Amino acid sequence: MPRERTHLRYQLYRSRARKLAGANIAQLQHERELVGPTALNLSRVRFDAINAQSLNAFELWDDPHFSWGEVVEWKAREPLALDLSIWFDEELCGLCFANPNNSRQRIRIVRLEGCPRGVHPLKNRIAPLAILVIEQYAQIIGSRFIEVQEPLEGAISIYQQLGFYFDAEGRLVKAVESLVS
Repeated sequence: MPRERTHLRYQLYRSRARKLAGANIAQLQHERELVGPTALNLSRVRFDAINAQSLNAFELWDDPHFSWGEVVEWKAREPLALDLSIWFDEELCGLCFANPNNSRQRIRIVRLEGCPRGVHPLKNRIAPLAILVIEQYAQIIGSRFIEVQEPLEGAISIYQQLGFYFDAEGRLVKAVESLVS
């Protein structure tokens, strides 16, 4: 019974983080890293769990870097993990899976990928949008840092532009700002 309560509590936390991030997008409409060179109506962005609909849409991606089907198994084993699909209207543009460590002091980005197709509405915006949700979740569960687990060489500079840095132990991390009460 306690495991079921933990699972339900974290399911609510994940849902809340996605909703809070969605609500905050309107406030971020004018920030350069999300908007980019052309104005884009970010109210059409939707955050959801990785589910059958997102996995079906993922199957249409050409030459993805990761296999996302195994995330279903990970979700079952890791009740505290955050799974995220990023949509623009009905188009799947990105996927993310992050998992807190046992103490919940760090939440690790295990996988983060934008649709590899040449052009999609959220091109070059997937990482900042995913980080927005992860930060919300990290604040809810009390994490102090977001860590990128095994960052791909080409993605390190993107993470650094988003405020990540290498700590004394060589981990690519970003401090989580505390909620203001």
